[in-house]
Amino acid sequence: YSKQAFSTTQRTADAKPCFVRLIAHTITPQTLIFRNFNTCFGENLPHPIREWLLDTGSLTKRLIKTSKGHFAVNVLSQRWAAAQFSEYQLLGIKPGEICLIREVLLQCNQSPWVYARSALPLSSLTGKLRHLRHFDNRPLGQLLFNAPKLKRSSFQIAQLNAGQLPLSASAQIEDKNAKLWGRRSRCVLYNKPLLVSEIFLPSFQP
Repeated sequence: YSKQAFSTTQRTADAKPCFVRLIAHTITPQTLIFRNFNTCFGENLPHPIREWLLDTGSLTKRLIKTSKGHFAVNVLSQRWAAAQFSEYQLLGIKPGEICLIREVLLQCNQSPWVYARSALPLSSLTGKLRHLRHFDNRPLGQLLFNAPKLKRSSFQIAQLNAGQLPLSASAQIEDKNAKLWGRRSRCVLYNKPLLVSEIFLPSFQP
């Protein structure tokens, strides 16, 4: 599946992104396939990862507590770009809309425990959510769960090989065939959709 999208070099918070050239965004075979938990996985999720995958609370808050405060966010990439086709479907917006794509590693005790990717539609980053256009190394989850009236969809779950992660995230993983589990969900804040995906890495040791 191919789709046209715009790239941008404009990253200011208050200005609309300046689209400078047209690029082709291709959904590759390595695009992660997420499926609804209830219909596809049921009781097959391994323990203890099951408890973490299905926890509806703040992952950031839980990681901070588990690591006794030895927590940090390593920002791998933050850019205006097209999202993946399945992300548009879950967001409920028209494919091709520009999103702020943010990829980070959530580190506990100086080890990367979680790879997180968020897709924040440009149309959502207005009004009370405009500030999300330019947050630095603060965890997105903490900002979302501190906001009132946050609504979250049920989780979609995926199993993948470490080699399917972006190179920036998989570079530190020795076994590229290591099986990983991940989840994603749509968050709605002030009636505006945002998407968050989280993949638990081999070094995840709660």
